[in-house]
Amino acid sequence: MTELLRNASLGWADYKGSGKLAILLLAALMYLWFAGKWRKQKALVLYTTVAAVCCILPATAVLLMLYQTKFYDYQWIWSIVPLTAVTAYGATLFLDQQWRDADGGGWRKALPVTLLLLLAVLLCGNLGGNGEERAQKNAEKAESETVVQMIGEAWPGEDICLLAPRKILEYAREADGRLRLVYGRNIWDPSLNAYAYDTYGERETDLCQWMEWVEQAAGVWMPEDDREEMLATLEERARDAVDMGVNCILFPAGVPVEMKERMEAALGAKAQAFGDYIAFVLF
Repeated sequence: MTELLRNASLGWADYKGSGKLAILLLAALMYLWFAGKWRKQKALVLYTTVAAVCCILPATAVLLMLYQTKFYDYQWIWSIVPLTAVTAYGATLFLDQQWRDADGGGWRKALPVTLLLLLAVLLCGNLGGNGEERAQKNAEKAESETVVQMIGEAWPGEDICLLAPRKILEYAREADGRLRLVYGRNIWDPSLNAYAYDTYGERETDLCQWMEWVEQAAGVWMPEDDREEMLATLEERARDAVDMGVNCILFPAGVPVEMKERMEAALGAKAQAFGDYIAFVLF
């Protein structure tokens, strides 16, 4: 129970940290209640207030999380709250009151208030994350597109099933829709599985984890236990990939020479250079 309460508390912190729309909802509810505007939509305002409070308080949030099952993250309990509708309703009534009082020269006051409210709505959104994150994602996308394009040009018309590090797979099908992937982004981002109960099997999960280790192996350091398991299961993961239809495997070019040679022996294919990656191709 302590862990569930902790998850609920952290979930609320993360939810309002990724965007302030929930805070804007609370502001709209306060206006509706204190200005007496709730009477026009009693049921809607009362329900939204109760639902929002239940999502915020850790004790009630835990109950909602248990009800929706552990398959879903904290953020999904907010689907019971009509956040957009009630926020828009409160903002509409607020602006309506401002402009009703703007007879004569009163518009000079109402117009700045309207602009400030629009600015608040914009600033309460995520706006796509910070500039550093966007720059990193754009760089990863450009790298993925370059590598995928090189592979497509090397084997035009081939039916390619790709296994590669996460940052390549994430944008691979945007770069070339003909590619097939042994697993997609939803294997490492469970939130993309919303309202779906189909899950990946053990082999796909193990293969994804193994590819993450491969990517680490090309870096400066990785935990020794992970390195040992990665090397011990290399041939097994290669067989799993082939059994699942993979015919093109990408490794970062910086992986140890031992891994490259063992992969060549396991697949019976020589590694080919593609920019900062090496490819083992089975056609």
